[in-house]
Amino acid sequence: MLIPREVAQSIVQETEPIMNKNINFMDEKAKIIASLDKMRIGDFHEGAAKVLETGQTLIISSQETYEGAKAGINLPVRLHEQIVGVIGITGEPEELSQQGALLQKMTEILIKEAYLDEQVELETQARETFVNEWIRNQYQDEKLFATRGWMFGINIYKPRVAVLLELSGFQDYWYDKLGSPLGNVNDEVQMQRYRRNVEKLIHRHFPDYNEHVLIPEGSSRYMILLSVNEHKDPLYQKERVNARVWEIQEALRKTYEQESSAGVGSVCRHPGTMWKSVDEADRALRYASDHHQPLYFYEDLGVESLMYDVPESVRRDFIARKLQPEDLGSIPDWENTLETFYQQKGSIKATSEVLHIHKNTLQYRLKKIKDVTGYDPRDINDSTLLQMALAFHKIT
Repeated sequence: MLIPREVAQSIVQETEPIMNKNINFMDEKAKIIASLDKMRIGDFHEGAAKVLETGQTLIISSQETYEGAKAGINLPVRLHEQIVGVIGITGEPEELSQQGALLQKMTEILIKEAYLDEQVELETQARETFVNEWIRNQYQDEKLFATRGWMFGINIYKPRVAVLLELSGFQDYWYDKLGSPLGNVNDEVQMQRYRRNVEKLIHRHFPDYNEHVLIPEGSSRYMILLSVNEHKDPLYQKERVNARVWEIQEALRKTYEQESSAGVGSVCRHPGTMWKSVDEADRALRYASDHHQPLYFYEDLGVESLMYDVPESVRRDFIARKLQPEDLGSIPDWENTLETFYQQKGSIKATSEVLHIHKNTLQYRLKKIKDVTGYDPRDINDSTLLQMALAFHKIT
């Protein structure tokens, strides 16, 4: 393991107050990579070279001369029984023997912690890379890919649904915080810590035996590939997914007062179609977010599932030509009136009951909508255009 310079410098700075001595850290090539004396960084340390060669502690007295070395004690630093560097303390050797042993042990502990952190980070990155290859269908050999999955404890042949969960208001909150005159790097660290804590919270709601997969996606989203029981009927599967996501969202509210929206794709039964469930979850999430819903299933979308394929400029033009929302503003509760009218399948009686208004009031509103737009909400042909324009209006 090559010791990163920032890790070595951190060790030097953290141990110096305890030792009250100048401390140097030398790498596997006997070069000083960390020191309180910045002028010495990069210098060759002959004493460290001797330690690397023999594996033994080297004491240098003031009468001895080693290139790049001063009087003091130099000790090997081991990780898994291998010497990975040398730690040196400058000073009178007879004063440093006990301090040196303590420093050696502290350094080896810190090196081991850094190594474990690096291994966890590398494993996390490898896992995320694997999942991204999976959901983008970018692998060539399915057998090899399945073998890689087993290494991570992931069975790619297990039926799953994709869930995309987004933290509501996250982007705006942190943009304002980091972009303010008082924003600093500590705010960035705080944001990353918050994201990690949310990830851990979500993990806690996954039994290990279910092999659910979770990875962050962007700054405010998390992608969950939930395994489903293939022996149960679709309604049961949907209810279990709904319960699982609701449980996570409720935990976010209680723990962090964090609202969220989630979209759920269809069940994927073959690894090569995982991308499709993810794409569907994205569409369902966008709809849920646009309509301020906590959760939406792709299968429950109607024409809305196609809406996000239409460029925004085309949507806005269609809205302006067919709906004319600015002119409709003079009609009380026009948007809710239209939406409820179509939800009630055009029934005047049912719509007026839901809206708690008289049937004549509803009839008046519908007539005014026709006068403004030129399209009659009660006409089957006109209603198709109005429903599409209304759907565009709600997501644009």
